[in-house]
Order: sequence, then structure tokens, then C-alpha cells
Amino acid sequence: MGTSVVLWRPETTAAAILSMGDALECALRIPGAVGAVLGDLSDPEPLSGQTPAMPAGFALASARSPLAYARRGAEEGGVPEEIMITGATFSILQQTGQLPDGRYAYAQVTLVREHANPALAQIELRRILHHLPGLLPQGHLPRRARREHVHASHPSESVPISLLERVLERLRAL
Repeated sequence: MGTSVVLWRPETTAAAILSMGDALECALRIPGAVGAVLGDLSDPEPLSGQTPAMPAGFALASARSPLAYARRGAEEGGVPEEIMITGATFSILQQTGQLPDGRYAYAQVTLVREHANPALAQIELRRILHHLPGLLPQGHLPRRARREHVHASHPSESVPISLLERVLERLRAL
């Protein structure tokens, strides 16, 4: 009779995700992870972390392109559910999900290709993303409803047309 060999066994006790810090730690524990970025697409300052071996700002720098693509999708009404960018040394995996208030949360990890298992990373990012709606701060306060006709009641509330024209000219010159 032969003996059975276990090649791989999934971790059966997943770490609890009770805070954004926990979510970031879980992302950085994904095999091969060297950087992670979490947040919502409307927030210009996401939570990020990286291993000490990476240069300062590595996690955010590696997140720049996938975030720009996902944010453009949000503006155009088609947020990608998953983005994967594969390079010679690193792979970047990002997953997004809609929050109850209409914003989109995302979880992204940068992996060293040599040590990464993208399938495991997908599973763990999906688990992290599932917890983010309860961890992210609520969306911005609702904006005031626009009034059809706005009339300044005081001269200080209006802006001279000449000033607006100069601002527009300078913006066009950029």
C-alpha cells in the first residue's frame, strides 16, 4: 500500500477582520505579498502597507495604475470587478465591490511572482473585500440640492465675471 502525501492544505483558521488594520495585515499575509492598498475609490488617501524589504512608498506606487483605471471606470459607470497586472518580477491583483452607499471599495495586493499563488490571493482578497463595508468610514455628507436660479443676496456672495474669465484663460493656458 502507498502512503498519501499532502501537497497543500488551506489554512482553516482565517484571521478575524475587525478593523482596517486587520484587513491590511491579512492582505500582507497572502503568500508572496510585498505591498497592499485598501480603501474606497473615491478616497484619495487609501490605507497602505508593505514589507520592510520594499522601498518607501512602494505599495502606493504599485497601486497607481490599477487605481487610476478603476477610478476611471467608476466615473464612466463600469468599475472592473478585478484587475490583474503581471510583470517580470511582480503581479498586482485588485478586486472591487460596491458599498451600500454606492461607492466602491477595493483591496489590492502586490505579489512577488516567484512566491505568489494568484488563486489564493483572489480568495483572500475577496474575503477582505467582504469585510470592508463595515470598516470603511461612511461616505461624504450628502451635498446640498442645487437650486434652479441662484441669486446673490449680497455683493460679496457673487464673483465678478471678469475674474471667472481670467481664471478660465489661465486654466486653458496650462
